[in-house]
Order: sequence, then C-alpha cells, then structure tokens
Amino acid sequence: MLFQNNGKQPRKRSYYPFSKNYPTKTGNTYEIGESRTKRKREERNRVIFYVSLIFLFALVFVIACVSLTLSRRPIQLNNTGKAAQYDGKLKALCLPDDALGGGIAYTLFKGELTDIKANAVVIDFKTDDGMLHYNSLNEDALSIGACATVYGNANNVIHALKDDGYKIIARVHCFKDPLAASVINGAAVKEADGETVWLDNSAQKDGNPWLNPFSDKAKEYLYGIISECVKTGADVVLLDSVCFPDSSRVSGAVFPGEETETQSRNTALHNFVSEAASLCGDIPLALYLNCDSALNGNDMLYAGSMFDSEAIFDAVDFRNSAVDGEIKIDSTVYMKDEINEGLCIGKSVPILKEKLDDNFSSKAIIPIISDKEYIEMLQNLGIENYILVK
Repeated sequence: MLFQNNGKQPRKRSYYPFSKNYPTKTGNTYEIGESRTKRKREERNRVIFYVSLIFLFALVFVIACVSLTLSRRPIQLNNTGKAAQYDGKLKALCLPDDALGGGIAYTLFKGELTDIKANAVVIDFKTDDGMLHYNSLNEDALSIGACATVYGNANNVIHALKDDGYKIIARVHCFKDPLAASVINGAAVKEADGETVWLDNSAQKDGNPWLNPFSDKAKEYLYGIISECVKTGADVVLLDSVCFPDSSRVSGAVFPGEETETQSRNTALHNFVSEAASLCGDIPLALYLNCDSALNGNDMLYAGSMFDSEAIFDAVDFRNSAVDGEIKIDSTVYMKDEINEGLCIGKSVPILKEKLDDNFSSKAIIPIISDKEYIEMLQNLGIENYILVK
C-alpha cells in the first residue's frame, strides 16, 4: 500500500521552538534553540543588579566619609550658645564623649545646653575604665596608656565652653580603674596570697582589677590626675568611685597596707577626700553617692557613710538606674521596681536636707537626674543645683 510502513518505526518529529516538548533551560546551559530574547533579558538583569550594588556601596562610602568629616570638623569659637547666668547654683548637663572631638556632636550639644538654660557642663576627665578624656601631661598616665583614646580637640572644647561662660565639672573615677590597677606595680587589690591581682569577677566573665585605697602608689597617681584637672580648667572636681569594690568576690580580696594602718576603711576614704580637697584649693570638691548610700551609708562600699566627707557637695544620684536592688527611705524599703525617680526625689530630699543641717562638712547636694521634668520638683523642694544625665 502507498502508506504502509512495512513494520518500520515511524520517524521522530523535529523539535520546534513552540513545541510542548521543546527542551528548556538546564542550569546555566541553554539548550539548542532556546529563546535568545530570554537569555539577553537575564543577562541585562544581572548587569543592572551588579551596577546597583556598586552604586549602593559607593553611596554608603560617601555618607560615611561626610559623617566622619563633620564629626572631626574643628570647633568654631563664636558668640552663640552662651551659658545661662551663674548665680551660685550649678545647672549642669553631661557632655557626651564624642562631643569632645568637636564637630557636629559638639554643635548639637551646645544646642541642648541652650534649651535647658544650663550654666555648667559635666565632663568625664577620667572614666571608670581608667582612660583620660583630656590632653594630659601626667607622665604616669602617659606611660600606662591612659591617654590613648583622647580626642585631639578635647582641651579646645573645654576652653571653648569656659569662654562661653560654662562652669566645668570634671568627673574623676578613682579606685575603679582597671587600667592603672593592671599596670602600676603595688597599686592593686590582691588575692589572699598577696601577689595575685584580685578581680571583681572571674576572668572568664571579664572581671576587672581595682586600685587599693590603702596603696600610696594608687593614691599618688589619683592625686596627680586631680591636680591636673584643676590646672586644665575644672571649676568643680567631682570624685566618683571613692569606695571599696562592690563584688560577690570581695571576701577574697586583700588590701595591702590595711594590716599596718591604724585607720579604718571608712577613715581611709575620708582621708583621701580630705587630701583631694586640699589639692583642689579654692576649687570646690564634690563626691558622688547613690541615693541609698547618701541616706543610709554602705558597709561594703564605704564601711560606713561618706555623706559627711570634706567635699563641699554631695552629688546624689536619684536615677532609678542607680538603685541597686532596693533602697531604704526613712523606715520603708522599696524594691527597684517599686520606686521611680520622682518618688525617690520627693521622699529623699527632705531627709537629706535635714542631714545637711546636722552635717558640719558638706554644704549642699547636687541631685543627679535623668529628665528635665524633675527640675521644677527640685526647685519646689528648695534645691537649685542639678546634674542632668540624658
């Protein structure tokens, strides 16, 4: 027959681009006849993606460079942002560390000073990690690396603020100084063996060493820093961490020199403050205390009370962040989550004012607060001084 195949297999059909059996893309290899349009479209999309990625990286780089340039811009001394009138009362705002570098951070801070009508600025001259934030010439500080992170503009910023009429409150952390305790021989708190440097936590949990309040070398180093703060332009020196370590490991701590002293731990701290006051001369000295310690003393930190030290001011911290678990006000004990800053101020200030009347050393308190809303409350309680920490 004309159409008979005589048992032969039928010939396979050729593939055409629109056949339902047409081979599709496999991996990154295009099979024979696959759409060139599709291939070009995907290649174009890849090019667009990579170009966009390069553009994004370039944009981020430009923004970072501009921000860095602005932050390091030299400060400009001008007549804007003058201090509010100083009437013997300190109305202070804490300076952010990066503002010591000048530039936009400094400019923004000057705006905040104007907004709250401040006449004083608190500057961390020495932090609780042992670093100095001013341009020091102290040989011991330079030799141990305490000046390694200081901003080159720091002293210029300090002098610019003073020129604008702001009082400089130089905060100096004292015995909480892991840097000096690690490097200065004979200055640290020790373990029971008298040789190993004691840590306030295990080394695995980043424990830190402390300076020993009975160590002459530790005190001499701190006295040198305090004296230099006065020379650098401090109008008030605020001592912080004038205390013994607060740690669950303190029972294993040894304070070389204590065994030969006739003075108690509390007396050793009082004597340190007294010597610091002498070094400051006419510059007032302030001492940091959290509210509970100001009201009740603290056996672990001070082996008693420091409210009656020879500091002119007691800088009392009313912030909730300064409450360590609980606080006792009069005869009532409040847990940290039961008391807020306003309640703490309202209940504590009248008691502290009575203590001041009985105290022949300290002359006034400087409340440390976290919000300007508490300024009016303090004024209503007869307190004009304050330090605002944002």
